[in-house]
Amino acid sequence: MLGGDYRDTRDMFLALELIHNATLVHDDIIDGDMYRRGEPSLFSEHGVKTAVLTGDALLSIGLMYASKTGKPEIVEWLAETSLKMVQGITLQNQYKRKLMSVDDYLYMNYLKSGSLFEAASALGGIAGSNDPEDVKKLAQFGKYFGNAYQIRDDIIDTLTPQGSDKSPNNDLLNGDPSLLLLYAVNSDSINEEDKSKFLSIYRGESKDLDVDFIHRVYEETGSLQKAIDKMKAFSNMARKILDEYPESDAKESLYELLEQYNSSFTYNLDALSSDVIQAL
Repeated sequence: MLGGDYRDTRDMFLALELIHNATLVHDDIIDGDMYRRGEPSLFSEHGVKTAVLTGDALLSIGLMYASKTGKPEIVEWLAETSLKMVQGITLQNQYKRKLMSVDDYLYMNYLKSGSLFEAASALGGIAGSNDPEDVKKLAQFGKYFGNAYQIRDDIIDTLTPQGSDKSPNNDLLNGDPSLLLLYAVNSDSINEEDKSKFLSIYRGESKDLDVDFIHRVYEETGSLQKAIDKMKAFSNMARKILDEYPESDAKESLYELLEQYNSSFTYNLDALSSDVIQAL
C-alpha cells in the first residue's frame, strides 16, 4: 500500500510479536488463567517461576530484534507500546470486581489492545513510505482497529456457548470489567433485583453462573447491541482512514479484516450456537 519490501520488516515485527507474547505469559500469571488459545497456559503447566522467566526472556529477545533494525524510532515505538500494555493490565487489575466509567473502560481498552495494533500499523508505515503523515494515519487506523478487536473479544466471551473450549462469561466470573457489563448495570431498564444478582456474580460473591439470566439481562438492557454498535463504530473509523489510500492488494486485505466487525448477524440469546461465534 505504501511500497517498500516486506522482507525489511522481519526484525521489527519479530520484536513486536515477541514482546506481545511476553505480555500474554505475564498476563496469564496475573489472572491465574489455566488456558491460552485453547491450550494449557505455560503458567498452568510449568508454574509461576518458569512462566515469569519465560516472559522476561521473550521481552529481552524482542528488544534484541528491535535493536537490529538500526532505527531508534522503532525501538521507541516498541518501548512505549510495552509500557502502555502494562498500564492497561494494571488499570484492569485496579478495577477488578469494581465498576468504572465507559470512558475509562475504552481508555483501558486502548492501552491493552489498541496500542499494540497502533504500533503494528505505525511500524508498517515506517517500513513503507516512512512519511510522518503516513505513520500518524496508520497508527490511528491501528488504534481504532485494536479497540474494535477488544470489544469483539468481550462479545465473543459473552456469546460463547457452554461446553466449548472457552468458558462462557469468563470475564464476568474473573471480575474483569467489560463494555457489556458496564452498559448493562448503567442501563435505566435494569431492575434492582437483576442488578444486584448480576453484580454479585461479578464481585465474586456468588459462584452460581446462570448463563440464561446473564443473556436475558444483556438482551433486555440492550447492552449487547450497544457493544456491537460501538465495535462497528471503531471499525468504520478505521475504514475511513484506509479510504484515503489508492487501491492495492494490501488495502483490500485490510478491508477484508475489517469486515469481521461489520458483518450483519442475528443472535438468539436463548439458543446460542457456534454459527453466532463464526458470524462475529
